[in-house]
Amino acid sequence: MDQHWRSILGEIGDLLAQARPAEVEHAHQLMLRAPRVFAFATGRSGFVLRTFVMRLNHLGQPAFFVGDASCPPVGPRDLFLVVSGSGSTSTTLGAAMEAARHGAEVLAVVGSRVSPLGQLAAAVVELPAPHKRGVAGAGNSRQTAGSLFEQACFVLLEALIHRRFVEQGGDKADALARHANVEA
Repeated sequence: MDQHWRSILGEIGDLLAQARPAEVEHAHQLMLRAPRVFAFATGRSGFVLRTFVMRLNHLGQPAFFVGDASCPPVGPRDLFLVVSGSGSTSTTLGAAMEAARHGAEVLAVVGSRVSPLGQLAAAVVELPAPHKRGVAGAGNSRQTAGSLFEQACFVLLEALIHRRFVEQGGDKADALARHANVEA
């Protein structure tokens, strides 16, 4: 079993090392200045974004997952974060277009900056991992299509959360005070 998790962790590290530091820094700055963060993705990428939205709220940043019944309307100055390995998932692309129409700034984490979603977004973080539709020039992964991209997105977003947590003083009690206290 060790060889499998070591292989996965190695692939994640190799992919994250390809992310452009300036793009990641820009994403961080966009999140800091946004009054609210909205997030959307389908499939497993959506699950990754839901964890990110939860952590942003724990750190005091109003954040919402689009499609949840309690999600308010997107507006000007809001950040709209979308994740798509292919950058061409029609529902994700449509949601990003609608958010931009309402004045939100679109940040896309995608497999290719030249994808339709990468071209639409005001800001991009590119993680060139193989996915079900393929990524030209992307390295090989020994995992199921899409897994490496989703894993790297999770770690990248967790790193952004950790940085913000540290920059806010690393007060675990403060973050815990914003954690759900009724869980089913």
